[in-house]
Order: sequence, then C-alpha cells, then structure tokens
Amino acid sequence: MAFIEGFGIGLGMIIFVGPVFFLLLNSSLQYGVKAGVSVALGIIISDLVCAVLCYYGLSSFMIASQNQFWIGIVGSLILVALGFYYLFKKVKIINEIATSSSAISTFFIKGFSVNFFNPFVFIVWIWIFKYGQTKYDEPGLLGVFIGSVLLGILITDLFKVFLSKKVKKLVSENKLLIFFKITGVVLLVFAVRVLSAVL
Repeated sequence: MAFIEGFGIGLGMIIFVGPVFFLLLNSSLQYGVKAGVSVALGIIISDLVCAVLCYYGLSSFMIASQNQFWIGIVGSLILVALGFYYLFKKVKIINEIATSSSAISTFFIKGFSVNFFNPFVFIVWIWIFKYGQTKYDEPGLLGVFIGSVLLGILITDLFKVFLSKKVKKLVSENKLLIFFKITGVVLLVFAVRVLSAVL
C-alpha cells in the first residue's frame, strides 16, 4: 500500500507546471533525449536531497524565514537568468548533443538548481514527508513511500522527455522560437512569484 500510494502521488506531480517543466521540455526539444534525461536526473536528485533533509529533521531549518529568503533570492536569480536566456536565445534544432561529460553535466546542474532553489518544492516535500510519517510510522514503510514518490516523479519526467522526442518531428524552428519566448516570459513570472513569496 505504501508503494502504490507513494507511486500514485509521484505520478500525480505531472499536473504541476513549474519552471522545471519548461526547462525539461526546452532542453529535450532543442538538444534531444540525452539532454532531457540529464535535466530529469538533476530534478530527481534535488528532490532526493529535499527528502533526505526532511528525514533528518532539517525541514524546519529549510522553511525558516531567513533561510527561505536566501533560497528564494538564489532561485529568483537563476530563473531570471534562464528567462532572459530563453528570450534572446537563437533557435537551432539539434538531434542530439555531443555526449561529452561537460555537456551532460550542464543540463544536470540546470535541472538540479532550478528545482532545488524553488521554495515551493520544499513546501511540497515537507507536506509529502509529514503525510508519510502520519500514515506510515514504521521507518521501513516510510522509506518505501518516499522512494515510490521519487520513482513516480522520475517516470513522469522521463515520459515528458520521450514525448517531446515524438513532438519534435512536428516542430519547426519558428514554432520553437515562439515556445522559447513564451518560456522566457513564464520563467520571469515564476521568478517574480518566488521573490514575492519570500519578501
């Protein structure tokens, strides 16, 4: 039951459309599956870090107003930088990026940073952990629950990556340019939202 419920919650995260959603799609559409998977791995590792922080009782430290302020500031700056990056980015559809470790790690870091420095992500994970503690008080079952949530999130992110591969065949550079502009604006809006939440 712990696995099924946790997995369902993880899959349910697909309905949330945040900055990482746009980063994931843009990376996949322009640079291919490997780039998208790298972003997805960055996202899931940052989620894992959030879960570990909750497990070791550091959630109160992370949601303290002074700490949330600096997390929000860093997150806003990252989103602003990415927002302007996509607003002025030139479009060139690439089948796959070169499989160099530096190229892969860049996308991984983007996924990790945008997700980790979003204060709303910590709020979601604190809720998930508190819910898991309430319903599954045994350490083993709680671990299964959290692990299955992470698995569900990873599967939904990978689904978006491989879906974008199918859509990519129908996307022209002009359409991708429009999507980039929209993404840039959306990321800037999220930056303002994150900043307003911590001020």
